Amino acid sequence: MAILFPRQMPLTGFGAGHQFELQRFDYAAPEDSGRVGGIAGSPAKWIGTWPLSRAMSVEMSDEWRAWVTSLRGQQKLFLGADVARRFPRAYGAGFAGLSRAGGGAFDGAAGSWSQEIDAEGTAVLTLGGLPASFAVKRGDYVGFRWSSGSRRATVRAMEDATGNSAGSLTISVEPAVDLRVVPSGATAHFDNPLCLMKLLADKTELGGMDRMGRIQGGTITGMQVMVP
Repeated sequence: MAILFPRQMPLTGFGAGHQFELQRFDYAAPEDSGRVGGIAGSPAKWIGTWPLSRAMSVEMSDEWRAWVTSLRGQQKLFLGADVARRFPRAYGAGFAGLSRAGGGAFDGAAGSWSQEIDAEGTAVLTLGGLPASFAVKRGDYVGFRWSSGSRRATVRAMEDATGNSAGSLTISVEPAVDLRVVPSGATAHFDNPLCLMKLLADKTELGGMDRMGRIQGGTITGMQVMVP
């Protein structure tokens, strides 16, 4: 069977201490007035670091070894995520039993979305087609998928918010949705938000093998890439 890319990261075998945070590529801009400004060199990108368990099974060990090998260092794309927040905090078990305010089962996908930038330069998302009073907590993610799911991006909520009775929700997020890459027809969703990434080969390493043929931990590190 053909291996398809981008590849989903295995969802088991993690150790403690994973990180999923934005890295900004900014430059300081000191002024004659004494103020220090900042200039963005490029859009912020998610960096993920996932330590692997030292107590995984042989099957799990083989899965991770094959997955890392298949990515050919930094050549191939994979789908990464904050593995501690696959659903909004208020819906940790998923969306079973939830209905959209306008009728119909809710599967995690919004019916519509738009973005504005406020006076402070903060990205504000408005999403429709959600359940009534849908709750988002700071730290939750909104994912975006397009091109039959082969293209992904994700943003993080900066504040708690509750939608209205009509299923509309407005929330501040970081980073802003890059509208040069994410098309207006992309689906915004709250279930298993992912982003397109490549390995950072110099920061990815699998541990040595024990006598049972299992890797002894290791670290996977990836950086987001934005591909239309």
